[in-house]
Amino acid sequence: MFFSKYLCMVFALLMPCIAFDSSNLKCEVCCRLVEEIQRNVSSVDPTNIVQVSNFRLDGNGDQIKQTVPLARSQLYLTEVMDSVCEKMNDYVRATFKKNGTLTVMPLIIDGKMNPLMSEVDVVQDSDLNKSLQYHCEDIVDDIEEDLINMIKSEDDDDHIVHSICTNVMKLCPKKNNKVEL
Repeated sequence: MFFSKYLCMVFALLMPCIAFDSSNLKCEVCCRLVEEIQRNVSSVDPTNIVQVSNFRLDGNGDQIKQTVPLARSQLYLTEVMDSVCEKMNDYVRATFKKNGTLTVMPLIIDGKMNPLMSEVDVVQDSDLNKSLQYHCEDIVDDIEEDLINMIKSEDDDDHIVHSICTNVMKLCPKKNNKVEL
């Protein structure tokens, strides 16, 4: 009798930790990662420009130089990649009360409690959500160069989350947009 109560209690404690497929969690982390990077890039004054050059010379022997917005420069984006995963400490796993769908969301937005907090149930983690930072770092390590190149050249910021998390990383499922008649 004591053993069955003990087993039930252990199962109840472990249930929140094993209830989610890790691929869904990685997809959510990837989406939040790209959104954080976009937020960093958009927060930089677009009039801030830097001069970049490479080691090639033109026909006259002069070094080829260009100016690019600071937010889209290799140096700035590399610095963002190095620090962006630390922001995952401000995020939590949660499920929407309506449908039980997993989400990863920030606790605080613009200095105020996230307004979505009333619509979700926060999932208690034994690791205090450290796995969110771990998954983020894993994603950045895998595709840092691709991510930087896409952000540098991306004109349509609305599709970058889908491009990176679905097409490049293949962490999120492709959405079927076909309509049956």
